[in-house]
Amino acid sequence: MSKLCYNTTVMQEQEPSRNPLTKQTHRKETFWQIAFPLILGVIAILGLAVCTVMVASGGGNVSQAADASLIFLIIPTIVMAFILLAVLGGLIYGMARFLRFLPPKFFTLQGFFCHIQAGVKKAADKAVEPALRMKSAGAGWRTFKSELTSRKTQNDIPDEGF
Repeated sequence: MSKLCYNTTVMQEQEPSRNPLTKQTHRKETFWQIAFPLILGVIAILGLAVCTVMVASGGGNVSQAADASLIFLIIPTIVMAFILLAVLGGLIYGMARFLRFLPPKFFTLQGFFCHIQAGVKKAADKAVEPALRMKSAGAGWRTFKSELTSRKTQNDIPDEGF
């Protein structure tokens, strides 16, 4: 048995061989779909920043350079806000659809749990019934006994005055 366990652990440690053609294709796609657009974006932002600095330092109107810089700072915020707005809109739409679907299902579920509650209550009442009958019978006998003893004491006491 220990040999079998040892062999399975050794097999798990070995890395499976990869297809070199698939690996090469994956690297090309990773470069063109991830790295290249990222590099282009960084170059575009740096180019805009250099243009802004050149306009500001070239003796031109500094107000225009400040306005351009402000626009470049606001654009990413606006893009992110639109993305968050789209996500929020999707969540609102999804919740509206979900709220049309949920109430009937929850009503059915509530009925199921009410049925379970009634069954549990009935089972609990049946489980406690023998103990309640014993206590009730004991209390009845004690009451009967106390009634008998109280009648004797009342008859034995002589009336004074009448």
